Amino acid sequence: MMLNGVSAARATSLSSRVRTDKRAFNNNRCPAVSARCNRRATVRAHHGPLVNLQFTPDSALAGGLILGSMVVAKRLNAGKNLGVSGETKAITRGAGTATSAAFLLGIAGAGYLAPMILGPQASVPMVDATRAIIAGALVGVGSSVGCGCTSGHGISGIGRFNMRSVAFTAVFMVVGAITVALTGTMAELHVSTATKTIDMVARAPPVKAALYAKLFAAGVAIQGALYTLAKREGGGITDVVKRLELVSEHVAGLFFGLGLVVSGMTNPAKVAGFLAVTSQAFDPSLAFVMGGALTLVTVSMYAAKNVFGINRPSMAREFTSTPKYIDNELLIGGALFGAGWGLAGICPGPGFVNLLLNSGREITLWCASFLLAQKVHQQVMQDCKLES
Repeated sequence: MMLNGVSAARATSLSSRVRTDKRAFNNNRCPAVSARCNRRATVRAHHGPLVNLQFTPDSALAGGLILGSMVVAKRLNAGKNLGVSGETKAITRGAGTATSAAFLLGIAGAGYLAPMILGPQASVPMVDATRAIIAGALVGVGSSVGCGCTSGHGISGIGRFNMRSVAFTAVFMVVGAITVALTGTMAELHVSTATKTIDMVARAPPVKAALYAKLFAAGVAIQGALYTLAKREGGGITDVVKRLELVSEHVAGLFFGLGLVVSGMTNPAKVAGFLAVTSQAFDPSLAFVMGGALTLVTVSMYAAKNVFGINRPSMAREFTSTPKYIDNELLIGGALFGAGWGLAGICPGPGFVNLLLNSGREITLWCASFLLAQKVHQQVMQDCKLES
């Protein structure tokens, strides 16, 4: 059959070529040299074919060190414990301050800046919308009931040898692992369980390792400079010190968010792989994240107190204190948090980074559900007196 002098087969071939050329044209409109286009080049959440996880000890350790450095900086500068859910909880109950907003804007901003600073990011899978809503709600209620999350309890609390934080973390790790095993999270995230992840070692190239070192050094240098400037005010909480605290909080949020990207915690598949302890796809990378962060926090805080004699923060009159008791609310909160974490592989920090790094319906629904659950819990139940 002829169509205007062109055979049907040839017409089909030409149509296919036009579609291919159009896709190529659209892809080439965004050159890799443009930082703005690099951000756009980030592959969004998808439900694609099965993928194999990789064991990434170098980037996990580097990310953990960046996270730990910001925990220490926030403690020494503002006198507070770094906890993402604690800041969102303050906002949702109407008690948020400018410093809370500055920190959370830094976290979200890291998602926007990560492709510009770290290069285009690989695609990450996401659970479906219904599962995202349920997971976000469980994490929101759990973090509100238990007064903390992976950052507040898992790094800040354990780094100060707080047994309350140890208990919360142990509970959410165990429940998270059980949830992954029972609810098919690995399959939902399209992760192959046929490959032994620990044998798939992906070392960081020298260029990347150098970039991570520079990022760590930059965060420490900026926070150190802010500490010094605040100390020059003579210990008073002046307007200058308040402005310095705002900057310090924003920097802490920004570098903490970048540390989450470097470590791999913004990838729900890697989190699920870490919790899949009974599968040969088990990915121990996140153990290096926590190990690096906790080592730095523990050593730094010991040195600050016992070597350098630091007995008060530079931008506050005293260090905040946290409860050390273990009660039913803490354990219930840890269980709820772990169930939500295991369902989707997302906790508060990575969730808000992914709002801009891997924007899409599912992650937006997760964050909205998380915030709404925190707000509802505080309206119907007695709030915790102190945050972890």
